[in-house]
Amino acid sequence: MPRRHRLLRLGPGIVRDGDALVARVRIGNSRDGTQTLRRERFPLGTDLAKIRAWQLGAKYELATAAPSAPGRGSLAADIRDFIAALPEGRYRIDTEDLLTHWTKSPLGDRDRRTITRLEIIQVISGWTTAGVAESTCNQRLSRLRKFFQALDGDENPTTGIARLAPPKAEPRDIPARIVHAILEALPDRGRAGRGEERPTISESKIRLRVMAWTGIAPATLRRVRPRDLDLAHGRVYLRPRRKGKGTHGAWVTLLPRAVEAFRDFAAASLFGRTWSASSLGKTWRVGIARATAAAARVAAEDGGDRTWTEEIAKLPPNCHPYDLRHAFASEIYRETGDIGAVSELLQHASFETTKRYTRGAVSARVAAAIAKAGAAQATMPTIPPPVAPKAAPRLRLVQQATS
Repeated sequence: MPRRHRLLRLGPGIVRDGDALVARVRIGNSRDGTQTLRRERFPLGTDLAKIRAWQLGAKYELATAAPSAPGRGSLAADIRDFIAALPEGRYRIDTEDLLTHWTKSPLGDRDRRTITRLEIIQVISGWTTAGVAESTCNQRLSRLRKFFQALDGDENPTTGIARLAPPKAEPRDIPARIVHAILEALPDRGRAGRGEERPTISESKIRLRVMAWTGIAPATLRRVRPRDLDLAHGRVYLRPRRKGKGTHGAWVTLLPRAVEAFRDFAAASLFGRTWSASSLGKTWRVGIARATAAAARVAAEDGGDRTWTEEIAKLPPNCHPYDLRHAFASEIYRETGDIGAVSELLQHASFETTKRYTRGAVSARVAAAIAKAGAAQATMPTIPPPVAPKAAPRLRLVQQATS
């Protein structure tokens, strides 16, 4: 009787069966007899990315083999079929969003098999010229590469195209008093939808206040639950982060303003509730506009303070809610000079990441050193300038007249 091997699951539709890796894909429904299944064996040690690429390609071929599937032809049609073969979920939504930009490009009507590497580079160059961020272009290229790998294998037009180097990040620090002014300028009540009454609270304002005085990332804030709050002792439990190398969960002490913000957060029962990033950004921009108008009114008065207007004008370009995380990190680092403490508060796995967040702050250690050096220079004795020596008298040459 042959010995049966224990299957080890390595991923969705991927198992280890004895001396091989087995991948499978299926479409349709087994109950109504429309299910189609395909399997493939790979040697041990095969890169899982290569196996997932085969799965995507197999799903695409099975989907396009159906009688109701749209015909192949242009890049746009192939991308449409490819997206239709993906399972429902966040990955499919993100893929559709990223690949749609390629369907709208000059390559959308072209036959996929005739597209060249140079043409893809030209499209990316056009995006960067139009002001599209380098990171966004890299995401679109990465998803297009997965599309081509699933359909044509590793040798495809995207092979060898290097990712764009992101520009060096500029400091995105916001002074704490400006953050406070922007938050105070926000209305306490939210917007009303069509046919609805205006909410008594502004959920976006509460979330922005929590982010401003804790430095919590939006993804972490979405996962905060009632058991994670200990407001009696002024602390919150930050769950482990999966971003990058990942970090462990930890209890963090809160600032007094953060405790107040979390009290309003709990009173509004915002635990586990999702929100729109664009809606949060709109609320933040409303606060900036209102704070700017208020600062302008103060500056217009006789003897008005113009520093508010000047500081608001120095906000980072395209200022958005995530900049509150940078502002919190810079403020803590400015007051303490402890990069390790800031790194723990932000749940960073590397100090290098924390240094990018605190680039706009001068640490307490540097500020103290400059102050000490300035005080030493102020007490330097004044030395009178040296007296210039008198110039020697010049000899006049009298030319004797010749007789």
